[in-house]
Amino acid sequence: MTIWILMVLLMASASLAAWRQGAIRAAFAFVSILFAALLAVPLGKLICPLLLHVGVANPLAAWALAPVIAFIVVCIPFRVGGHYVNVRAEHFYKYKAGELRLALFDRLNSRLGICIGLLNGAIYFTLISFYIFNFSYWTTQVVRDPSNPGDQALPIRIVNSLGTGLQSSGFARTASAVATLPPHFYKLGDLTGLLMQNPQLAPRVADYPAFVSLWHRGDMQSLISDPTLTNALAAGASLNEIFNDSTVVQVLLPNKDLCQVLLKTVLDNYNDLNDYLNTGKSAKYGNEPILGDWTFNMGVTLAWMRQEQPKMSATEMRGLRALWSAAYAQTTVEATADNQVYVKGFPKFNLGGQGGQAPFQAEDWNGDWSHEGSNYTVHISLSGQDKFLTGTTDGIRLRLKDGHNLLIFDHVE
Repeated sequence: MTIWILMVLLMASASLAAWRQGAIRAAFAFVSILFAALLAVPLGKLICPLLLHVGVANPLAAWALAPVIAFIVVCIPFRVGGHYVNVRAEHFYKYKAGELRLALFDRLNSRLGICIGLLNGAIYFTLISFYIFNFSYWTTQVVRDPSNPGDQALPIRIVNSLGTGLQSSGFARTASAVATLPPHFYKLGDLTGLLMQNPQLAPRVADYPAFVSLWHRGDMQSLISDPTLTNALAAGASLNEIFNDSTVVQVLLPNKDLCQVLLKTVLDNYNDLNDYLNTGKSAKYGNEPILGDWTFNMGVTLAWMRQEQPKMSATEMRGLRALWSAAYAQTTVEATADNQVYVKGFPKFNLGGQGGQAPFQAEDWNGDWSHEGSNYTVHISLSGQDKFLTGTTDGIRLRLKDGHNLLIFDHVE
């Protein structure tokens, strides 16, 4: 019903305006609409960067407004030209053609203007339907409870109502035929809808192998620590609340490099990501056993060492257990899909035994991993120092050899 009301209002307004302005100005308006519709997108790409420098802080708003502003700018010269021609025509019929021809001109100008105005209204409705169709493609999917949309902002409820009207009336086919947005616009809408409708899938997003290395970026830390964003799905936050969060608007959206990395990562893994969210298994990364988080297994490591060094006394073993229990208590290994590795709490022992110094110092090392067959090489570095660890894994336990010591880690599910 809402879409029919919008159509009637647009058609009535356009025809009324054309009746008052006349056929000449209505015809120029008709031509201006056609040219503006063709030039709105290419000119909008030039205007969008300017909007970001004149107070439009949200890049998404700038992206949506730029074509509209370009449309208006293109229409202005045509409207000015139509006004000039109309004035010249009225001057001729008023002062040179006589009263009868003036009356006939006025009647024809106004009545023909109504017909052209209906065409203008139809084009306006089609163009506006294109915006409604694409915005509602997103907004209808992010409403958690379609039967109770009261928690959504009023503009979103209006767009959803108009989008539903487009579908039920069949105008959606016309709106979608006006122009096509990039395929990833609709893919991201589907993915966002899946996450908003299924809050329990949020932890899987954080654990997806292709995303893990992103969480270690310096420009992601403010987002990760933002409770509004990190707890948005679990807390039932709406899309409007997420985008109103200052961290999202001020940190994520203006950061073009980060947005491009996120977009590329999602699109490159889109099909596998969808399957992972639905099944919890990744066909793309599931065959790489080293991926994921690993925690140090003290008992198995010491048991192996005891087996390799049977002459070690019980006193030495107790001392080693006490030292390693403290040294490796926080040691974790995280291997990512882009061959990065992050080792947290890796101990550096004080072999000099100088008094007053702690026996070890926990450090965080970063590096990369590679493999040849079933053998892995883990290269980590810190402050110009490099370590090369070799090992194997069956997906359950990771065995890394650090010099003469074999360190064993368990996979964290």
